[in-house]
Amino acid sequence: MADRIGIAERKYQFIKSIAQKTAEKYGYEPIHTPTLEYSSVFERTLGSDSDVVGKELYKLPDSRNQWMTMRPEGTAAVARALVTNQLEFTLPQKLYYSGPMYRHERPQRGRLRQFEQFGIESMGIPHPAIDVESILIGWRFLNQLPLGSNAKLELHMNTLGDAESRSSYRKALKTYFEHYRDKLSPDSQRRLDTNPLRILDSKSEQDISIVSNAPIADEYLLPEASKHFEFVQTALKDLDIPFTHNRRLVRGLDYYQHTVWEVTCASSELGASQATVLAGGRYDGLTSVLGGKRVLPGVGWGSGIDRLALLLADNKVPIPVTPVPVVIIPETSSETRSRYADDRVYSFAIRVAETIRRYRSAYVVHGSILNDGTAASHPPIDKQLPNLLSKEPQPSRVVIVGNEEMLKSGVTVRNMSTRQQQFVKLDSIQDLL
Repeated sequence: MADRIGIAERKYQFIKSIAQKTAEKYGYEPIHTPTLEYSSVFERTLGSDSDVVGKELYKLPDSRNQWMTMRPEGTAAVARALVTNQLEFTLPQKLYYSGPMYRHERPQRGRLRQFEQFGIESMGIPHPAIDVESILIGWRFLNQLPLGSNAKLELHMNTLGDAESRSSYRKALKTYFEHYRDKLSPDSQRRLDTNPLRILDSKSEQDISIVSNAPIADEYLLPEASKHFEFVQTALKDLDIPFTHNRRLVRGLDYYQHTVWEVTCASSELGASQATVLAGGRYDGLTSVLGGKRVLPGVGWGSGIDRLALLLADNKVPIPVTPVPVVIIPETSSETRSRYADDRVYSFAIRVAETIRRYRSAYVVHGSILNDGTAASHPPIDKQLPNLLSKEPQPSRVVIVGNEEMLKSGVTVRNMSTRQQQFVKLDSIQDLL
């Protein structure tokens, strides 16, 4: 979990704005789901033996002793929203979302316990054309980001087949891995009894050599499942989208079937273990697990904004036009010799800033405070101007107001590059900005 201030937050906004615009080009609409859901939403869909459910959920009981969970991913929440809002009969539903997700993992670079995600979900379309569209949206989105010449994106794809194909493949994997049970890592031994497909995704050194010789899904695909995946591959080739058919690729959640994919980025900013920047797949029937009345086909992906932000240089993020500072010339007290901003001039400065905002951004430069919270002596102009230049981005123009300017209903505009100043009436200020 981390705070984001200034350029750090602008990176996130920039990435999400590109993702949103890309999704909307393909006819997707926004959806927002609660951060806090009933735990059953995720436990029923993600699989009780999954690492997410077994180790990573943030759970808490409410006042009625019902278990609630802070949202660990977006797909199950969107599927629940379709059921809750009776949208199963208004199809198709093509939706995009963004927001924080929560998993109790070991924090490391690119992997936070609270992480930001953008995702799309499409429900109600069985044809593999929607798999292609979903992959295409993700690929177009990522390739619009100015990630730099050293950030190489790669699309990896596989198929798990339909429910029957996946069941046959699962049995074959169980038979194969059973011969090596004593040599598998403790996690893989547990998965052998619950979901042997997950062993394929193991990063444990003692599992890798065993996994390398395991059966592949292609050998167990029924004709329809094979046809589904062939359509996806052919369509992507026709669109000149480069991809690798990675026969060992699986998704870590129970609801996936047919097409699964991920986009990785080889970059020193992420490292090999955190290289995945987008992952998705098809999940037919997910709504029925949540009590829906129809078995809906679905497909979608999620992308980690935190990792993408690490790949994005600060100077690649668009910065709004620098606002114009309105600086107040202070008065000097005859009694205490301290400087202060006259209330009438202060009020005039507010009006000046509001006038400038008709044309561009502006703000009043306020004085500082003492440790006890009271106002400090207002700094003179020759101290305020250097202070403005020490901040990024630097203003090109500064508007100065004092008692003299107020009485003449005008301002002094200073060019910070040439240091030239010019008086102008307030109603003509646009000409100098």
